[in-house]
Amino acid sequence: MTVSGISGNVPSPTPAVDPVKTAQVGPTTAKTTSITPKHDTVNLTGTALAKSLKLSGQTAAQIAQKMSLPIATVDSYLGIQTPVTVTPPAPKAAAAAAAPPQVAATPPGKKA
Repeated sequence: MTVSGISGNVPSPTPAVDPVKTAQVGPTTAKTTSITPKHDTVNLTGTALAKSLKLSGQTAAQIAQKMSLPIATVDSYLGIQTPVTVTPPAPKAAAAAAAPPQVAATPPGKKA
């Protein structure tokens, strides 16, 4: 039994290559230049890079380390405000009221 008419059973013929025509003899005269691919690149500003890294899940400390910046700078890029703790000065009136009044001592023999 013969099967005919089915494609793919027979390998397709490969073209014969003439080794004389494909071999190069002598130096090539074509100039070789380095071609740098033209990629679409964007240089981000510090603020944009910090926000991008924050969106990718990094903390402000990690971003500061990656960008070689102080954490305060990264915080300002991200709009993070650190709470300012101010210790209030001791009230002067309360300190004066707590102290006993000072009485000037009169020397003996003198009337006040």
